[in-house]
Amino acid sequence: MQKRYSNIPGSWLLILMVLIFSGCESILFIELEEADKLIVVSGAITNDTVAIQISRTRHILDNAPVVPLENATVRLLQGGSLIDELTYIENGYFLAADFIPQIGERYTIEVENAGYPAVTATSAIPEPVPIEALDTTSRIIEYDDGWGTWTEEYLQFDLTINDPQGEDNYYLLTAETDRSRTEYMGDITVTVLDSFYYGGQWNYQLRDSTYAVYEIQRYTDYPYISSEDIVVEALTSHGILFSDQLIDGKTYSFRGQFDYHQLRSADSAVVDLRLQSISESYYKYLKSREKHYNTKDNYLAVPVIVYSNVTDGAGFFGGFSQDEQTFTTFIPEYGREYWYPEY
Repeated sequence: MQKRYSNIPGSWLLILMVLIFSGCESILFIELEEADKLIVVSGAITNDTVAIQISRTRHILDNAPVVPLENATVRLLQGGSLIDELTYIENGYFLAADFIPQIGERYTIEVENAGYPAVTATSAIPEPVPIEALDTTSRIIEYDDGWGTWTEEYLQFDLTINDPQGEDNYYLLTAETDRSRTEYMGDITVTVLDSFYYGGQWNYQLRDSTYAVYEIQRYTDYPYISSEDIVVEALTSHGILFSDQLIDGKTYSFRGQFDYHQLRSADSAVVDLRLQSISESYYKYLKSREKHYNTKDNYLAVPVIVYSNVTDGAGFFGGFSQDEQTFTTFIPEYGREYWYPEY
């Protein structure tokens, strides 16, 4: 048999194969048309303050932080009459320093900034729904993952409200804690004088003892509230969102809980539990935004459009009032074997 050899050198053969296979691929360039940049309004007025954040929309591929519009003109109107022109503070926030909004009144925000369409948004501050009662108790749950068992301790609460009859009410339940932690300051040596009676006379002995010295530092925290209550519609970063769809006109006791680790403190932890009565626009924005976050990484899910009540712009403008109950827990972070400085 006669052997046949290729006249193509090995290096050229490799290049030819690369060209053949690369010819099976093509690069597709997609031109994304950039939409007009719009003003974004973000904020809710209460019966004691007006603070609104103003920023702008970004291109779909932008990954930069939110861009505040520091030079925007922000006006607050009531019934078509100018109430105040808000003052810029920082990070895109504008504040009405000398005006206190009224519950039940409707207010409009007008925002203008060079290079953007002017926007408007209107909302009202709902009547607050009071907390009629608040009961707390400790709850210990035992878990078993097949490898071992452990327990977790929770602070459970029951919050009772009387929902107004015949009207749509929307609620956001939030919490704030005043906690403390111990910070190591150093060691201190204490000289102790011991006296004891022996051999018919008093005897004295000096000895040194060294202790770790800690200082208590207080800070504010926003603990996560969990709940499996039937009325819960969303667990948001702001708090627990629900409406009176199932409890209209009823006296209802809402149940939730905190993980004790979120309340741990060097001394007492003061917890403010706040029931916010929010406007419909605020409710729709929070609910749709949470659905958007839950589906944005699921390519099979139907895209969720976040609600906006801003005309010719984006974002939301809402209102809320609140009632709160305060209770104190004692959950020591450390034992009492440490020395603390006296002031």
